[in-house]
Amino acid sequence: MSAWAGLGWGLVFGASLLMVAFNYRDAAWRIHAFISHTVGGNRLLTPTVVRVVCGVLATVSLVSVASGPLRSG
Repeated sequence: MSAWAGLGWGLVFGASLLMVAFNYRDAAWRIHAFISHTVGGNRLLTPTVVRVVCGVLATVSLVSVASGPLRSG
């Protein structure tokens, strides 16, 4: 059962990061606004940086999920 949970986790995590990467409902702007108004927020953290990082993480996560059956079989 844990294999199915890991597969589900990877799919949900990748899908949610893709939603941020494609800026669904201004998610990247909301993350940027939250972090930029905290102590230690950096000016280099722009919504574009948030979208690129989430896109890269989503790609890595979904490739890992897709290659999982190849590694185990």
